[in-house]
Amino acid sequence: MKTQRIVFTNVSGGEGKTTLAREIAFILAGRGYRVALFDVDPQASLTKGLGLHPDDQAPAARPEATVASVFRQDNPGPLPAPVAVRGVDLWPSNDTLSEAESTLMSDFSRVENLRRAIDAYLAEHPYDFVILDAKPQRTNFLAATIAAADHIVVPVSGMKGLENLDMIAKVIRMVRGVAPDVGVRLIVPNRMKANVNHHKNVLAYLETELSNVATIAPPVRDSAAKLGDATEAREPVVHHAPNSDIARDLHRVTDSLLSVLGIGAVAVAQ
Repeated sequence: MKTQRIVFTNVSGGEGKTTLAREIAFILAGRGYRVALFDVDPQASLTKGLGLHPDDQAPAARPEATVASVFRQDNPGPLPAPVAVRGVDLWPSNDTLSEAESTLMSDFSRVENLRRAIDAYLAEHPYDFVILDAKPQRTNFLAATIAAADHIVVPVSGMKGLENLDMIAKVIRMVRGVAPDVGVRLIVPNRMKANVNHHKNVLAYLETELSNVATIAPPVRDSAAKLGDATEAREPVVHHAPNSDIARDLHRVTDSLLSVLGIGAVAVAQ
C-alpha cells in the first residue's frame, strides 16, 4: 500500500495530539501495519511518555537521535536510525530539536527538508504509515512538519481548540508548494465528558459547522486516570489497559481514520 503520511496537530496546546498520535501508532502496529513515528515537538512528551529519557546517556537523549540534522544544510542529510519501541520505529525528540526551530526561523527555504529526508528513507525502508507528532504554536517548524505529511488529524478538546483552526489553514497554504495534497482529513473530539454542557456544545458545533471541512471522528472520552496509569508505566494505554473504554474509543477513531484514507478498517470487539 502507498505510505500514508499523517501529522497530528493543533495550534492550541493541550488538545491531546501527542496521546492520539502515540495511541493510533501502536494500534496500527498491533494490526500488522509497519509504522514510523516521529516526535517532532522539542518538549519530547511522546518520547518521555514511552520511557526513553531515563538519563542523558539514553539513545533517545543523544543529540544525533533526532531529526534536527536534516535542517542543518540546504540539502537534507539522512535521517538517523530509529529507536524500536514495541513494534513501532520511533524518531525521538530532545532539546536538540530547538536548533531546528532556530534554523527555520532564519531560513524558511529548508521547510521542505524533513519531507525530502523522509522520502529518501522510505525509498530504502518502506512503511505503511508515517505518523508525526507536531508541536503546538504556529511556527516555521510546525510548517516543516505539516509539509512532511499528506494528511492532518486535528484533536479538539474544547472551544479553545476550535478557535485556531484558521491558523492551520494558513500553514497549509504556506507549504502547498512542498505538499500539494496536504489537508485536514479528520477532527477528533478528545477528552469529552458526556454530562458536560460545554462538551455537548463542542460536539454539536463540530457536526453542524465543520463536518463539511473534514470527517468528525467518534469522540474519545475523558479518562485521566487510565492515561495517567499508562504514562506512569511508560506504556501506550492500548497496551496498558487494552480492554478499557478509552482503548475502545481509540480503536474507533483509528477505524474512522482508516476509512477516511480508503483503507479497510479492522473490526474491534465491542
